[in-house]
Amino acid sequence: MNSRERVIAALERRVPDRVPYFECVIDPHVIEALRPGADYYEFNDWLGMDTVGQNRSSWSRENIEFVDEARGLFRDKWGVIRAFGPESTPAPVEGPIQRPEDLKTYRPPDPEAPDVLGAIPEIVARYKGQKAITAICRDAFFNPAFLRGTTQFLMDMIDNPRLVHELIELTLSHDLRAMQRMVQAGVDVVVFGDDYADKNSTLMSPRHFKQFILPGLKRCVDAAHAAGAYVVKHTDGNIMPILDMIVATGIDGLNPLEPQAGMDIGVIKERYGKRVALVGNIDCGYLLCQAPVDEVRRVTRDTIARAAPGGGYCLSSSNSIHSSVKPENFMAMIETWRQCRNYA
Repeated sequence: MNSRERVIAALERRVPDRVPYFECVIDPHVIEALRPGADYYEFNDWLGMDTVGQNRSSWSRENIEFVDEARGLFRDKWGVIRAFGPESTPAPVEGPIQRPEDLKTYRPPDPEAPDVLGAIPEIVARYKGQKAITAICRDAFFNPAFLRGTTQFLMDMIDNPRLVHELIELTLSHDLRAMQRMVQAGVDVVVFGDDYADKNSTLMSPRHFKQFILPGLKRCVDAAHAAGAYVVKHTDGNIMPILDMIVATGIDGLNPLEPQAGMDIGVIKERYGKRVALVGNIDCGYLLCQAPVDEVRRVTRDTIARAAPGGGYCLSSSNSIHSSVKPENFMAMIETWRQCRNYA
């Protein structure tokens, strides 16, 4: 099998020749520390990754509208003010829908714009048929929440439910079409990257998730499948209270299964392994940032031993290989994966 074939086998809950490695983002600082001068694609090939993407959530410091360059504040194409920080994804600071009436004059970005595809055409030309090409897309939470401000958006679920539905419909009018264009351009796996939880529990009640977010997520999953892609749902945190609903949307894979949030890979494999592939579970907090190398090796071996039997598993971090990950810990995970990944 080549990389694309083994990722697809895992997402179809079949047994590939070996456990695939699936990672959406590796911080440039980690790349530079391990392969000085290499770009992401050279590093990807050197590492032997089975997936390839844009290695970012479509953010770049070029061609942006700074609001306050000294503070790293800029306005994105949605009109959301964001702040550049140490990680690859800048944090949202303020949304353009300050008052409900602002929605009347607001216009979303054009999903037909050339920049929607980013570097995907070049990635497809280089890797199509060889590696599983991934794209991070949005579903029904992040973009509407960022337009309003996440705290206010969550409060609106109680105080102004109609506005919540309107915001979701508006953002999906862009995001569904943008996703379809990416798949048409050659993307194999759509990763819907909206986070619904922190380490303790979901950001909204299961009732509100079912009322507001779930219908939009289901539409996104169905649209991606109709376009011809596989779907991995990414959400950090403890999602156990809503996991049945997420799996029922028909996703092919679940990521990143954050162990520090109580997402036990053995329990989830037993309960859901026949319905959805599992992608992740290597802690990118303490384990990859602070733990001794021997502990990284032990945990990686244990995770593969618990999740890989019967197929339907891809190794991945519990979020991303971010800037605080120690290069030697990352390589300890990779080296252990190389030793333990074969099924036969």
